[in-house]
Amino acid sequence: MILSAFYWLEKLLSKTNPIKQKFVEIYGNHPAVIEERLNSSIELVKQFIKTYDGEKNILLTRAPARVNLMGRHIDHQGGFINTVAINKEILIAASSRNDSFIRVHNIHNKQFPSFEINPNEIFDVTSYSDWKSFVKSKEVLNFNNSKNGDWSFYILAVFYRLQLYLSDKKLKGLDCFVSGNIPVGSGLSSSSALGVAFAKALLELNNIDISDKLLIELTGESELFLGFHGGKGDQAAIISAKKGIVTKIGFYPFHIANNTQFPDELELIIAYSGTSAKKSGPEKEIFNQRVACYKLAFRKLQKIWAPALEAQHIRDLTPERLKLTTNIIIQGLYKLPNRPSRTEITEFFDDEEKPYIKDIFQSHNDPGEYNLIGTILFGISECVRSESFHQILEQKDFDKMSKLISVSHNGDRLQNKDQITDITKNEEPLTHISGYYGCSTENIDQMVDIANNVPGTIGAQLAGAGMGGNIVVLVKAEAVENVVTALNDKYYVPNNIPYDAHICIPISGASILGKQFS
Repeated sequence: MILSAFYWLEKLLSKTNPIKQKFVEIYGNHPAVIEERLNSSIELVKQFIKTYDGEKNILLTRAPARVNLMGRHIDHQGGFINTVAINKEILIAASSRNDSFIRVHNIHNKQFPSFEINPNEIFDVTSYSDWKSFVKSKEVLNFNNSKNGDWSFYILAVFYRLQLYLSDKKLKGLDCFVSGNIPVGSGLSSSSALGVAFAKALLELNNIDISDKLLIELTGESELFLGFHGGKGDQAAIISAKKGIVTKIGFYPFHIANNTQFPDELELIIAYSGTSAKKSGPEKEIFNQRVACYKLAFRKLQKIWAPALEAQHIRDLTPERLKLTTNIIIQGLYKLPNRPSRTEITEFFDDEEKPYIKDIFQSHNDPGEYNLIGTILFGISECVRSESFHQILEQKDFDKMSKLISVSHNGDRLQNKDQITDITKNEEPLTHISGYYGCSTENIDQMVDIANNVPGTIGAQLAGAGMGGNIVVLVKAEAVENVVTALNDKYYVPNNIPYDAHICIPISGASILGKQFS
């Protein structure tokens, strides 16, 4: 039931036990977190009333940040991710309109200016046959280039993807007020959370019910409108999360493989590096270039190495799936060319494959060379690590967990760029081989090393797609204060960066608050 903004304000302000119990169901028995989230919801509704009309019927949607404990950069390659949602969220108060206009205001209005748009006046998305044709059209590409990084694009992306899917129904617009405490460019998927929260409001207020699986598919695909060629792991984590649980999620097809209790002995620390990592500009270039390396390496490997021929995704190239030893797989990878240029890559493929290669190149600027071996080696080894992570978590084998997290982050370390030497005689298991993806920064690496040097730290690693943002630290509860003190004394203070480290808790995934309180 959707009721007036005045009603919801009165209900939230009461802070009665039934209201608090609903918040406990989302956030767990954490009084300070519940109080903070209640106050944020109250302030959001107050701002909605001030900006629009308290008599308007509203709902509140929420979508949390996500943290991936193992399985970085591989959701789009069919690998598993092991994720939690944390108590950093996007909140939206929304009411329906009788036209197609979308009006959006943000509590942080200086950083996120208000806007009013009619998506249908910009593009008639229903005139396109499919989503890829739309996002690759000259009109969309020119439009995006003219307003790169505008936060309204994340709203438009979701609207257009849902409208094309629901082409037989004209979606009505919304009046929205947005708030959030997920730092932008933090590697915690603030933009994906915004998209999910808006999608839930748009669908609910248009009386449309779809499955979580389909919502993940559509919101994940919406990011192609932004020129971001990633997977759907962020949306899957945000939507599928359960309170106090690490969720193991698989792709192609999407499925929940396992739910494991987050260990009581551990705490989760998020620490910001002071440098943002946005899904636009140079960061998007690097991200798309790495994905291109995956695609090019996989395509070439299928032409030159017989065991790869039947594989559908990079996750299919693991020892368990191929029934081959690690050494044989690595020898196969070393058949790939070493850091080829675009010209050399083009020469590898037949004429009928050239359009596919051209399409890959169009996603990013020419980096000069493509580290095919390092990238695919990281991808395969990360797939192995992520597949076994839930068992290590269940067994609480913290030594093994520490090793896996360390090796995983090493694959993103900048200093590892030239360390992919001949390892064909290496007897190490694939879980202990990093490869090279290279999406960390010097500051991130410094923070990881500081945290890892504190006794009681299980593992520190890059959060998200990289190029800045946060680190994620799994640490024994008794060592939390030592870790945050070390980060402050050895990183924040010497680098003149404001202290920004927080203990986070695993909470429930995206939801509509109005449904829970009615």
